[in-house]
Amino acid sequence: MSRQRLLHLDLKTVYSYGDQLLFELVRQAFNSWGGGDYLELTSTSPFREKATSSFVDDINENFDGVVIGGGGIFPRRTNAAPASGWQWNITVELLKKLKKPIIVFGAGNPHPFDPETHNKVFRKHINQTMSQSIFFGLRSTGAVDDMRGWLDEPDSAPQLTLQPCPTTLGRVLLPRVAGDGPVTDKRIGIQVGLEVAHLQSGLQPGAIFPQLRDLITTLQSDGWDVEFLGHKRADMKFFQEYGEELGLTGRPLYGSTKVLFNGMRDYARLPIILGARGHSQMIPFGLNNIPLSLSTNNKIRYFAHEIGHPEFLIDPWQDDFAGAALTQINTVEANRAALHTELAGTQQRFVDTTTNNLSTIYERLTGEKVTADLVPYSDREISLAQADYDSDYDRRRLLEAAVAAKTGVKRKEGGATGEVTQPAPAAAPAPAPVAADEPAAPRGLRSILKGSRGSQRASTK
Repeated sequence: MSRQRLLHLDLKTVYSYGDQLLFELVRQAFNSWGGGDYLELTSTSPFREKATSSFVDDINENFDGVVIGGGGIFPRRTNAAPASGWQWNITVELLKKLKKPIIVFGAGNPHPFDPETHNKVFRKHINQTMSQSIFFGLRSTGAVDDMRGWLDEPDSAPQLTLQPCPTTLGRVLLPRVAGDGPVTDKRIGIQVGLEVAHLQSGLQPGAIFPQLRDLITTLQSDGWDVEFLGHKRADMKFFQEYGEELGLTGRPLYGSTKVLFNGMRDYARLPIILGARGHSQMIPFGLNNIPLSLSTNNKIRYFAHEIGHPEFLIDPWQDDFAGAALTQINTVEANRAALHTELAGTQQRFVDTTTNNLSTIYERLTGEKVTADLVPYSDREISLAQADYDSDYDRRRLLEAAVAAKTGVKRKEGGATGEVTQPAPAAAPAPAPVAADEPAAPRGLRSILKGSRGSQRASTK
């Protein structure tokens, strides 16, 4: 059996917790399959960085394939590269020169195709990408259906299939981080952040924040311990306005590389979550906790249907949002044990889908059929993965700063041009510190021991 060396096109960020965690868990899914004997996904490169001929040549010479994903990498209001119409910044001409197969893994969600207003650049590029892909896995069946609408020959794409986001496998991939099992405390986490898409849809802070305050007050009166989480700085606006009044514990999961795994530890403590982001559904689910969600977009709706619980969706535009949310919280609390058992079964289905997909990927790369399980990282490998995330994050920011100094154009994380976003000042106590018995991850720019399952920076230029 030959071990396949793959390049991961990713994003390393400390400003969006879902993105920070998901790319790391994509790597861990590949490297955990069969204990790392068959697939090596350790080298990385930012997908937003403009691809060059030397970049493509390096892949053709040094790798067996390219993995891109997961995350929301398809057309959006921002971050879409003009060359492709999505976040992979490579022209069709260079893409055609790539001789190694493409693997899209756990990505989402393309907009539904509209023949009148569709992005022609994206349609051309995604059809070329599909033709060069041996596997094209999207994180919900709804996303798969939406992608078929973009294809010139939708019935001739057997590589297009379901691949759950690896964050839904958190307890399986990282049991040492996730802990012993679902907790029984009467504790709930709230994650509500309003960004441009929410505001444009009519979901205004002045309308929902007072209802959210009433909901939290009622929960506290009923004996609930309520914590507030933020994946991004915008998520903490409610906490900044009402946190002190309500006596809330705030957990900002951004601004530091150290929340990579600590954020999972925070989520593992919260048996029920009410969130407004896709990953405030997927991460708790991956820890066998119960994810309730504000039904604000297809990403959230698709996932609730994927796990068989559309009733977990709560309409934030309804007049009595607080009452509806309280009713649903009380319902799942009354059935918590049965739901944990059922959701664990659903997660096992996601695990089986993932291992089958990795087997398919390996067979399409090598012609060899292998059946293998996911073997979780050891404590040492987790420590090395954290250390390499630290060093590669720092390395990328230094490179971006050097380019900005040379060109006069500031750059966002990952290579996109524009004003640099700065970490938010602390709005609440920092995330829980690393446990005393956990190995401390070294800081700074350094090499990770060769052969470990932690990530390594790419040799690409």
